[in-house]
Amino acid sequence: MRKSEIYKLKARKFIVVLSLALFVAHTASVSAQTVSNVVFKLNDKELTVTYSLDAKASIRLRVVSNIGGQIYVSDPIQNLSGDVGPNIAPGETKKIMAFDMPEIRGLDTTEFHFIVEVDDGSVNIYINEKVLKMLPVEGGTFVMGHGKRDGTLYHCESAEPAHKVTVSDFYLGQFEVTQGLWTEVMGENPSKWQGNDSLPVESVSWNDVQVFIARLSQMTGYRFRLPTEAEWEYAARGGKKSKGYTYPGTTRNLPDYAWLGTNSSNHTHPVGQKLPNELGFYDMAGNVWEWCNDWAASYTSDPQNNPQGPKNGENKIARGGCMISPAWGCAVTDRCWYLPDHGYGFYGFRLALDSVERDNGEEEDEY
Repeated sequence: MRKSEIYKLKARKFIVVLSLALFVAHTASVSAQTVSNVVFKLNDKELTVTYSLDAKASIRLRVVSNIGGQIYVSDPIQNLSGDVGPNIAPGETKKIMAFDMPEIRGLDTTEFHFIVEVDDGSVNIYINEKVLKMLPVEGGTFVMGHGKRDGTLYHCESAEPAHKVTVSDFYLGQFEVTQGLWTEVMGENPSKWQGNDSLPVESVSWNDVQVFIARLSQMTGYRFRLPTEAEWEYAARGGKKSKGYTYPGTTRNLPDYAWLGTNSSNHTHPVGQKLPNELGFYDMAGNVWEWCNDWAASYTSDPQNNPQGPKNGENKIARGGCMISPAWGCAVTDRCWYLPDHGYGFYGFRLALDSVERDNGEEEDEY
C-alpha cells in the first residue's frame, strides 16, 4: 500500500488496517468493573462486538492495528450504537454495532482488532503491546508533612514543619513503571530482580529516568515527567478522597497495601498485587522507592502553590519506601533522597502528565 493510501485516524492519526475474521481481544479490568469474553465479527461492512460486563460502567472502543510488528492504537471510536457510552448495565451478552466505519474504510486486510475498555476517566497509552494507565487527580489543597506533636503514628523530622500546599489537576500512573515498559522504550533492562515484565523497574538513576521520559514522550506525543514531591504526597494521601491515613490507603493494615520488609522476602513483586489507595493507585507504599522531580530541601511553614522544589541541589527526592523498608519508611510523609546519577537497587518511579493532549506536530512519525 502506498503512503498516500494510508488513512489516518482523527486526533491520534494512527494507522489502522483490517483483518477479516473473528477476533478475541484484550480483557480490560478496572477496580470492580471488568470487561471479558470480547469477540469481534466483521461481515462485509457490518461490525458486531460482543462482550460481558460484571458491573455498571461506561464503555469505550478503540481500534488497534499491527503494521510491521508495530502496534498503533486509536482514540475511542465515536458514532457507535448498542452497549457503548455511559452507564452500561452489566450483562453476559452486551453488544456494540457499527456500519461502514470511516476509521477502517478502504484499508488493506492485514492485522486488526479492537479493545473494549471501562471508561473511568483514565487514559490508556499504548506503546506497542504495553499499556500505561494514567489516572486523573483532581487538584486541591492539603497539609503536607507533619508537625512535632500532631499525633502522627511515625515521625519523620525531614517532614517538618507541616505546611499548606495547593496542587493543580494532573495525571499520575496507576502503577510504577514496569520492566516490560522500560525495556520496550530503552531496549534493555537494568533491574536486579528480573523474570517478570510486570515487576517494577529498579536500579535506575534519576538521570536514567530523564532519558526514558524523553524517549517515551517522543514515541507517544505525550509530555511525560516525574511528579513533584507535593503531587506525589497529595496522590498518596488520596487527594480529595483522602481519609487521613498514615500510609497510602491504610493506617493499621499496611501489609495488605504494600510490599515492605515484613512480607516481601527482600525482593520486588509484580505491580498491582496489593490493595490500592483511595484514588486507585497501587504500590504507593513499598516495592520500590519512587523518584520525584524535586531537588531535596528542607520544608518551610509558608503556604505554597504547586511547589517545584529548589532550582538546584545535590540530591533528588524519592518517596514511598521499598521492599526492605520498615513501616515508618512507607508513611505518606516520609522523605528520602539520593544522588541523581546513581541507580540504586531499590529505586524506581511512576510517571505524571499535566494533561492528556498530545503534541502531534506538523508531520506524523511512523514507528
